Amino acid sequence: MNVLAIKDNKPGHYNQTEGIVLALQEIYPDLKIDYCEIEIKNKISRKLLRYLLNALPFVFKNQNSLKYIKYFYEKFTLPANKPDLIVSTGGNTSNLNAWLSLAYGAKNILNGALRGLHEELFACITTVIDLGYNNQVILDIAPNTITQEILKKEADVFSSLHHLDKNETYYTLLVGGDGSGYKYDVEFYSYLVNFIKKISEEKNVKWLITTSRRTPLEIEQKLKKELDRHCAYFVEYHKQAEKVLLPYLGLCESVFVTEDSSSMISEAISARKKETYVLGSEHANPDKNYQKILEKFSEDGHIKRIKINKFLDFQKTKFTFLPLAQSSIDEIAMKLKFLL
Repeated sequence: MNVLAIKDNKPGHYNQTEGIVLALQEIYPDLKIDYCEIEIKNKISRKLLRYLLNALPFVFKNQNSLKYIKYFYEKFTLPANKPDLIVSTGGNTSNLNAWLSLAYGAKNILNGALRGLHEELFACITTVIDLGYNNQVILDIAPNTITQEILKKEADVFSSLHHLDKNETYYTLLVGGDGSGYKYDVEFYSYLVNFIKKISEEKNVKWLITTSRRTPLEIEQKLKKELDRHCAYFVEYHKQAEKVLLPYLGLCESVFVTEDSSSMISEAISARKKETYVLGSEHANPDKNYQKILEKFSEDGHIKRIKINKFLDFQKTKFTFLPLAQSSIDEIAMKLKFLL
């Protein structure tokens, strides 16, 4: 089977698509994979293409239509092999996913919400919550590439390279930033700093911390200055980005992650650690679907949500954590096996 994976410039989206591809490899051992990197021209052209796909899908049902892709995308590459299945994540990829499916007569999977496209344009839509589509497959968490074997391997390599004692107790902190309806103010980060210091002293733990592309530079510098002595390793994303998520999750006992990124939260849950805490801001207005995702994770026992003014009391209220029963890859393979 030939699979085409479409990816945009958002690492979180690509990781989710790659998680689905890994699941497909469990179903089809002889899988051949092509990758198509894309960049939309602008939001207006995206809306126009969405309208055309919904209203006139027959126009796209031949490969001659592909010569018009250049009018909608700044960057794209057509597959070397005719795809049997197309996979992608997110709104910037969804239009091209549907277009190529029509042009090549291929089945296709979209991971995430349709954002106005007709569900009939896709063979299958993977979602974390019930969005009401007839062809949706509801997953426990967002797709990702994490397995226990990968985490152990990455932790072993990282600890050896940076001379970390694996017998120490480590906590991981994944810091996001403004976006997805969230805005973190100075008070939030002050509470966060005090929280890290207090837990370090009370529990005798070392922290593995990384900021991200959404973390403001001045906040990144503040966290580094205030918390460096409590850390076993600190990644300043804007100074030198490093891919430390997997070793961090492999080494730590508990995970703390800011509430703005569903990808980071899903990856934290996938580590299947003893405890996963999600740190929220008082200045938040996420859309209703994102709220439902967080509520689902909490109700399923995968995360405990903590608001800013409750950081220092985070263990005073009882909560039973329930780790995932299986990896995201295994779950997707099981649920897609009889649908494709």
